[in-house]
Amino acid sequence: METKVNFNVMEAIETIYQFSKDSQLRQPLFEVVENEIKLLSNYLQLNDIETVLFANTFVLWFENSSFNAVFDHFGLSNFQVLKYRESIEMLYNRNLLMNKNAHKQQISSYELSQNIINSISRNQLIKYSKIEESSCKKNLVDFLEEFDKMSDQFDRELISHYDFTEYIATLCFDNLEMPIFREIKNYQLDPFETYFFLDTIWDCITCGDNDFNTFVQSTVNDYFPKKSQAMRFHKLIINKETKLSKLNLIEISKENFQNRNKAKLSKKVTDFLRDNEDLMIDETSNNHSKLIKAKDISAKKLFYNFEENNQLQQILNILDDGKFKEMQQRLKEKSLPIGLTTILHGVPGTGKTESVYQLAKESGRNIFKVDISETKSMWFGESQKLVKKIFTEYQEMKKTEELCPILLFNEADAIIGKRKSAGISNVADTENSIQNVILEEMEKFDGILFATTNLVENMDAAFERRFLFKVKFEQPSFENSAKIWQEKLPLLSEKESQILAEKFKFSGGEMENIARKWAMQEILENKKLKFSDIENLCKNEKWSEKCENRKIGF
Repeated sequence: METKVNFNVMEAIETIYQFSKDSQLRQPLFEVVENEIKLLSNYLQLNDIETVLFANTFVLWFENSSFNAVFDHFGLSNFQVLKYRESIEMLYNRNLLMNKNAHKQQISSYELSQNIINSISRNQLIKYSKIEESSCKKNLVDFLEEFDKMSDQFDRELISHYDFTEYIATLCFDNLEMPIFREIKNYQLDPFETYFFLDTIWDCITCGDNDFNTFVQSTVNDYFPKKSQAMRFHKLIINKETKLSKLNLIEISKENFQNRNKAKLSKKVTDFLRDNEDLMIDETSNNHSKLIKAKDISAKKLFYNFEENNQLQQILNILDDGKFKEMQQRLKEKSLPIGLTTILHGVPGTGKTESVYQLAKESGRNIFKVDISETKSMWFGESQKLVKKIFTEYQEMKKTEELCPILLFNEADAIIGKRKSAGISNVADTENSIQNVILEEMEKFDGILFATTNLVENMDAAFERRFLFKVKFEQPSFENSAKIWQEKLPLLSEKESQILAEKFKFSGGEMENIARKWAMQEILENKKLKFSDIENLCKNEKWSEKCENRKIGF
């Protein structure tokens, strides 16, 4: 069978490539190289625009380029790749291009197969099967996967806020045949509300359920480049003042701290997706309300004293999955407990809980968080069962996680204190029962446990033995205090930061309070604060110091 073609394929590709430079894919290009496009489109079985795209990707591939480079060659912005996405996808569907990585929808990079290179260089026909049009029809998951990829590019500042907002508007307007996009139009959601709504649906799809998977603060921060905007819209979301809440599209979790609020779809929306988009979203809880995902934790720069830094670095090294498994194997061989148990103790505001979050983020491990102070009131009468359930839920979650998650007992003061004499009171007996159950569970614990507490002097000796690492958090040193001041208040000079560090022996949490008060006062008074104003804020921070000379008691 004759496989040769009657024109030089390489020359046609090169000609199209040369005339494509800075053409912006406008009509004159297609007129100048009309003959080459006609020959090559018949050869490739593509339309004109797909043919021009392939010719350029073919040439630039030999320079190890990406689609960004291809569109730079055309004189177009990277954002305009989206306009030609369907044409690009056809090149993949025809196996003319291959994905360079595992992300099927990622079109920033590509590969050429050796078969394509050989056929073109030898001037031979390419054999491939034509994709049926029906197989290319997109469903909502396809559109949301594309939306997620664009969100990722926006997060990495590869496209501007304006272009990303335009993309969301175009996505909804161009796909009104999809019921969900018609509803968004009917709801008259603004760009941010549309983004938040689509992101919440996507979180349900990727997590496999509708159990408060969307972190409000990180989602808002991802969208707004300015912190003032993010703070304003974060407040609107949690106060249920957006159309998302008013139209009963989402629900917001109840949390003690606003930066921990999460969102889920309302039943109205999950029913709509089931009936109109054939999308089934599980409403059952899988304890994800207690799960803090490593990818959702915001990176935060922390400053440690020398000893704290050494111990935390050692723990971080062990959290590496390979080293963690190796450590467990060696301990098991020596018939020793294989769990990694750590207690972080010290004065309030020194970053104990935040340190656990940052260790989780750096190691890629999710956190199963239990606030002891919030749940202790629930324990009386059913104490043993409820405490055992915490460990049972953790073990069940551990089975479903790729990396062993972290069990975090936050503010564990109530459970690590010295046990009371039996029979003093029902409350004392219940607290002792709680401690006994936890001690038994820690004895056979095979995961990763962190506990944080402000008290350690009163720790029961049995708990002391069961914590492998004990990290004491001291007030920051003078040098670290100055660094924290500059981190929290960048307007301060180095000298001013040192003055504050010398005059006020604050924890990192207290310095953060000052920074928040400073921001609020500037907004309220609409003026820049002077250094003396910041000093006054510092003087009013510790009310206990004003009362330290007063006599208390008899």
